[in-house]
Amino acid sequence: MEKRTEFNIEISKESVCAFLDVGKDSPMYEEVLEELEEMLPEAYEKIKPVALLEFGDLEGYPVEADGKPVREALYGVLSIGREMGEWSARLFAEGDYLKGMLADAIADDYLFQMDTQQTENVVRLCREQGKGIAGRAEAPQDIPMSIQKKAYDTTQAEKEGIGIRESYMFDPVKTVCQVYLLDGNVKRYHPEHDCSRCDNLTCKHRNLPAVQVTLRTGEEERSIRARKSESLLHIFQEHHIYLPAVCAGKGTCGKCKVRFLEGAAEPSREDEKFFTGKELAEGWRLACKAYPQKDCIVLMEQKEERFYVPTDMEEKGTDRKPINEREQEGLYGIAADIGTTTIAMELVELPGGRAVDVYTAINRQRAYGADVISRIEASNSGRGEELKRSILSDLENGIRALAENSQGKISRMVISANTTMVHLLMGYSCETLGVYPFVPVNLQTIHTTVRELFGDASREMQEFEIMIYPGISTYVGGDITAGLFALEFGSREMPSLLIDLGTNGEMAVGNRERILTASTAAGPAFEGGNIVCGTGSVPGAVCGLTIEGEDVYPETIGSARPSGICGTGVVAAVYELLKEEAVDETGRMEDPWFEEGFLIAREGNIRFYQKDVREIQLAKSAVRAGMETLLLKYGITCDEVEHIYIAGGFGCQMDIHKAVGIGLFPPECEGKIEAAGNTSLKGAVRYLLDPLAEGEIKRIAKTAEEVSLSDSKEFQEFYMEYLSFGEA
Repeated sequence: MEKRTEFNIEISKESVCAFLDVGKDSPMYEEVLEELEEMLPEAYEKIKPVALLEFGDLEGYPVEADGKPVREALYGVLSIGREMGEWSARLFAEGDYLKGMLADAIADDYLFQMDTQQTENVVRLCREQGKGIAGRAEAPQDIPMSIQKKAYDTTQAEKEGIGIRESYMFDPVKTVCQVYLLDGNVKRYHPEHDCSRCDNLTCKHRNLPAVQVTLRTGEEERSIRARKSESLLHIFQEHHIYLPAVCAGKGTCGKCKVRFLEGAAEPSREDEKFFTGKELAEGWRLACKAYPQKDCIVLMEQKEERFYVPTDMEEKGTDRKPINEREQEGLYGIAADIGTTTIAMELVELPGGRAVDVYTAINRQRAYGADVISRIEASNSGRGEELKRSILSDLENGIRALAENSQGKISRMVISANTTMVHLLMGYSCETLGVYPFVPVNLQTIHTTVRELFGDASREMQEFEIMIYPGISTYVGGDITAGLFALEFGSREMPSLLIDLGTNGEMAVGNRERILTASTAAGPAFEGGNIVCGTGSVPGAVCGLTIEGEDVYPETIGSARPSGICGTGVVAAVYELLKEEAVDETGRMEDPWFEEGFLIAREGNIRFYQKDVREIQLAKSAVRAGMETLLLKYGITCDEVEHIYIAGGFGCQMDIHKAVGIGLFPPECEGKIEAAGNTSLKGAVRYLLDPLAEGEIKRIAKTAEEVSLSDSKEFQEFYMEYLSFGEA
């Protein structure tokens, strides 16, 4: 039997008002809203949610699905406890009818949201048991009311203080029953309540599904009831179906391609940009711009996104130099780097530090947009809980995969991530992250546990402590703190420079006495974003390039068929085009390439366009200007910097000479530039092994000062100076 008592639910004021038929145009709206806001704190204290799920038989209940008898069910009982019902009754008895009705409506809204949140657990349990969900039986229209006694007994609800009357009604009143009909068809899951078959015509949550979307992915088929007002992408997100949406559903990236086999939506203007007439006729559409208007069948090809994710493990079994010999035998630690695009996790044997295994995956929050701004916007539009569940699910998969190879006990885990990723992981509000003055909820070191962080999902996981790296500012996060710790900035005498190139070019310069940090809005060009044929660091991405006269020699990741251009390929392309004088120092492409683009790879028709030159021009200028401003504020020149570390996969694959050649870095620094790998993950690993880590990390975070580039006159001057390619 599965029991859940933790629900992250926020009462919907709109829904509560709708229960009372009080809309925004009602003269009572402000009064009702004021009363509601006063009641909510007390309501949250009185609500004691519990959700019970257990498998059982349907003996004595002749129920059919698809014309076949159903003999098994998953029973659910949801309750919010007695206090809300008692509160409502007392308010009515005292003659305060408005508050009494509000208390009742609050309870109904909470129960409705519990039901919705429970769906994910229902599907997970059925998958684990190898069962499909043929539908949901509702009493009394589908099945006799006595089924509630069956559910009551099966879930042992009595142990939770729930009673049941002779009429088969639950006590407390704010308790509901669910009956999920099971069969062996694991390709379909229909746990949703079907409003079209419900006789409660006055229900304020009544939502008649306009269309049925049948989704085919590989061998699996799943049917979803959806509203005509929803895009396919939004429908998929609501049902936890992953589909990359780099542009956050704006229709500009072309990554969320699906094919309608039946009932195709009308092509949008965005569709016409990405598909040929033949492809449109075949049913190809962008999911973010497709709004099904009738029952349809949609094919989603499961092409797994595989990014190059650097880790600190050269090969399994690599021995590390022991740092802490005081651990016991048979203990392991997990280091994790949560990036905006990817997740890297490493299993480390303690005390010796031997790397045992590594796990890498896509951060499936990419379904809500590729960059942190898109994620912040999604969170602020009410999807914060979805984003939190997404990253927790990704981490859970990684922990389970690594635990299989631990052969012992996992004693602790260290997580490094940027500030936005930490906010989404912890369920913090992102309201203040995206608006000036960009104030985060928490930048401190976070200590938690598996049980506290993962909630109900932790029951089948080992229990251990989790530490999350402290950040420095909203846009210089814990991943930079971890990198500074990994590279021992806190003990250096000579200043060094750390640069992490991504959508935000985060950088830090300093030594043990002083550290300055900054973040510059480089844009996504270094990750292949906003490039016409751009892609991430995936197999087939053009990562290098050489041009000799009319001959072009592209290099791709994994030597695979060209599929696009990633960030390092963009840098190489600009360098080669400058060398061949196909682009001048102002960034203008010569004819005939100005209009038609320069052909990088004939296979796949990969071209580099004038727009792409401008994207990298702006990005490299922002990074170079940020670097020069930081050095100026620190009071040193590039000659006085001992090392320049380039973090992440970009640095590992970058041709340093070509990056210097386009003006991304100063020529005099070329010999000092090193690819540092995944410094965020390295910092997490080092924390696991160093008993003095926490004190040193706190000192680094406290020592580091942020330089604001947005209001820096020097930054603006440097930015204009380095807009041209090459050195000024």
